[in-house]
Amino acid sequence: MPLINITLPENALSVEKQKQLAELTTHALLKMEGMENNPKAKMLTWVYLHKHPQQDYFIGGKSSTKPHYRFDVTVFANTLQDSHKEALTSELTHLVLKLEGTDDNLLNSARVWVMFHEVADGNWGGAGEIYRLKDLMRMIQS
Repeated sequence: MPLINITLPENALSVEKQKQLAELTTHALLKMEGMENNPKAKMLTWVYLHKHPQQDYFIGGKSSTKPHYRFDVTVFANTLQDSHKEALTSELTHLVLKLEGTDDNLLNSARVWVMFHEVADGNWGGAGEIYRLKDLMRMIQS
């Protein structure tokens, strides 16, 4: 039951491309978890888009003219290996640049950050109860 928060300027991508971003981000993360074809896992993956005016973003205290993106990916602790995190960071970066229609180079890639947050087992609550990874996996795989 991953949670993905994406922070981006409100006009950086069209509404259609924002929808594509949410869908493709969901697929990319579930692929890293080996669950991309599991409809139950897909239903438990939430994506929130946090949009802000471009002028509300600063680098070094100065207004930025180019859009910057931040992905906050929250998963259960120890469910993603370092290699998965590296691959997902790369995939999300290339995905944003493709949707944005800009060159895929180091300068543009540097405008995309991916932060991973791991929740210890027993610290994820929903539907009025605490979810444990083993119980969640049993539910998804049944």
